[in-house]
Amino acid sequence: MFQNNTLDSPKRWLDAGYRVFPCQEKKPLVEWKTENKKIFYDGNAVGLYLQGVTDFDVDNPTAHNFIKEYLKPCGAVYGRHSNPNSHYLFKGDYEFKQYVFPKSLENHVKEFAHGLTIGEIRNGEHYSIVPNSKIDGEKVEWSKFIDINEYDGDLVRDIGLIMFSTAMAILYPQKGQRDNFCTAMAGALAKNTDWDGSYIDSVVFNIAKYALNKDENYMKKGGKGTNARNAIKGKKKVLGMPTLAEILNVPLKDITILFSWVGVKYEGEIFSNLKIYNTVPKYYEMQVEGNVIRIMNTKDLMSYAAVQVIIEEQLLKTAPMITPKQWREIRQGLYDNAKIVEVPIEQSFTGIIQHHFINFVTRHESNMKENLFDYQLHMTWHDRDNKRYVFRLEGFRDDLMRHRISFEQRQMTAMLTDVFRAKPIKIYSKRKEVRCWECPVELVEKYQNSDWETYNEVRKKRFEESMKTAPNLHKNF
Repeated sequence: MFQNNTLDSPKRWLDAGYRVFPCQEKKPLVEWKTENKKIFYDGNAVGLYLQGVTDFDVDNPTAHNFIKEYLKPCGAVYGRHSNPNSHYLFKGDYEFKQYVFPKSLENHVKEFAHGLTIGEIRNGEHYSIVPNSKIDGEKVEWSKFIDINEYDGDLVRDIGLIMFSTAMAILYPQKGQRDNFCTAMAGALAKNTDWDGSYIDSVVFNIAKYALNKDENYMKKGGKGTNARNAIKGKKKVLGMPTLAEILNVPLKDITILFSWVGVKYEGEIFSNLKIYNTVPKYYEMQVEGNVIRIMNTKDLMSYAAVQVIIEEQLLKTAPMITPKQWREIRQGLYDNAKIVEVPIEQSFTGIIQHHFINFVTRHESNMKENLFDYQLHMTWHDRDNKRYVFRLEGFRDDLMRHRISFEQRQMTAMLTDVFRAKPIKIYSKRKEVRCWECPVELVEKYQNSDWETYNEVRKKRFEESMKTAPNLHKNF
């Protein structure tokens, strides 16, 4: 059937310069990475160490429709009865890569033997079981053998297109959403690749033609790429990956994984490693292309317009363009993988305000109630008879503003109420009335004895670290 040079025995593999080793089914019988054992016994399977040769391993049969469309000639193809033509060998070394559906899409592939995995580029520290072997009682056999040739083109690009097309054919929806599905596919490719309209036409057409959910009207799905290119040129709205995420009811980031197989870069990938500092209020740090930025409140994190400003101020880089809808998806992905950092009270908003409040009531202390009526003095009254401090809230507010401490009044009053059991009262003197607040002296003294030296040391250290990780962070101080 094949030429005399067919690699159909361990000896022939070895004579051709390849490294093979004995296996039992798929399990190596030797230390295959280090041991060069050439003894094989009857019944041993043949494992091929993939150095200098790359195996395109096809795990989902749907892919064969697209292999015939996009894969250039291969001189060495093999498989077994239950999974024929599942291995394509080429000379050369390519980076190992698996093509795996995100878990949110597992319902679409549960009937397939390999589930979420639809294929891989296998090379390097990996091996494959080659012909003249048996797996689960089935012979592993060549279906084509001329030679193991070099690939005439960009193997990674072409396999990526095969795997992408396979995935979209498997996900192809039932009647009612097919047109939008194809339009959104074409729009996403037009917006995120340099492919011309006619090439996108053919990609979308083939997906519709070979869809798992048969589309009797697949002939009408041509021209989607050309239409998308024209719409973009005319500055019209184009459907894209968000529409596909809605149709399939999965997170946008999972759709972007599939498009990454054809080189589409998802802007959300540049954001990572969100840390949430559990203070009151919370503040955040995250990496943008490996550089740390700090976001001081949740309101700014929720608004990408605010995040853009922070990126440009702190990193001196132009922030990518991201829509509000995309930012919601990206933010949720960051939340899902966020690290919560518990922060000592001394470093929190509450701790800082406590510190200043104690200084305020003790530094401005007076024994005369009447001083509360002088709006210029901002004095506090130490009412020793009732063991309380009495103060005017606006006096404390102005003191914080003089120290350039930003705050929300509702948070400040909540802290005073919760920590110092402060409450609003009215004070009278000579028929005059002033609205004030009071709190027990014992609570002020309790917190006054806290270890604020440690707080100051920690704050200084944190500032020094921020200067190293974000050199322009000082602009915010």
